[in-house]
Amino acid sequence: MAKSCAVPDFGEVKPWKQYLIWFLRIMLIIGAVAAILVGEVFFGVLAFIALAIITWPRYATANRVCHIPVEIEILFLLVVFLELILADANSFYTRFDYYDKFMHILVPAVLGLLGMMIIYTFYALGRLQASLGVMFAIIIMVVMGTGAALEMSEYFYDQILYPFIGEWLPTGLTQGSHLAPPLNDTMQDLWADLFGAILGALLGVWLIKRAEKEGKEPSIVEELEAEIELGAVSSDEDH
Repeated sequence: MAKSCAVPDFGEVKPWKQYLIWFLRIMLIIGAVAAILVGEVFFGVLAFIALAIITWPRYATANRVCHIPVEIEILFLLVVFLELILADANSFYTRFDYYDKFMHILVPAVLGLLGMMIIYTFYALGRLQASLGVMFAIIIMVVMGTGAALEMSEYFYDQILYPFIGEWLPTGLTQGSHLAPPLNDTMQDLWADLFGAILGALLGVWLIKRAEKEGKEPSIVEELEAEIELGAVSSDEDH
């Protein structure tokens, strides 16, 4: 039996969030079209794929995910626009000296924030027993591990894949910059990842504590809880 994808009722989404989502979608579409028209087809197509994944999660995930919380969609669209449209298609990495470090702080901060929301959701559902401090440490380690894996993949791409496929892809070499040699650049990226992860996780802890004082949960946690419970019910029905 296929999983039902009825979207839970979370109440009315605040108008500014709706406007922001549509603004980001439109900007991403405009940026992707412009990238394709100027010859950056690879990044333009990737932007459209990313937009499809976040806009139609039930189709992109084969009904495993029915609904993406509003806050996650906003952050996802923002990161995709800053990375694929500005950084890659418009060469912001080479045009602005520290744009790379900005992204190495921003993306881990987003991951740290979302990670805290997700892990707290499992705590709220009784599927995890841990203090906020332990949750915080887990998220920092996971985000740092993700950053390290990315640096390893960049090294693998530059040293192993690039000599064979580099002429067909517009990415160029991924390690190092005109500001620092590859090793120094990698270590600076990892420190930036750590700072971003701590910043995002701390923001998540603050949002959680603020909501708890008000006797409620952050809206993103409520939406994640509903999605997880919907998936659990559908899974039971399948069996």
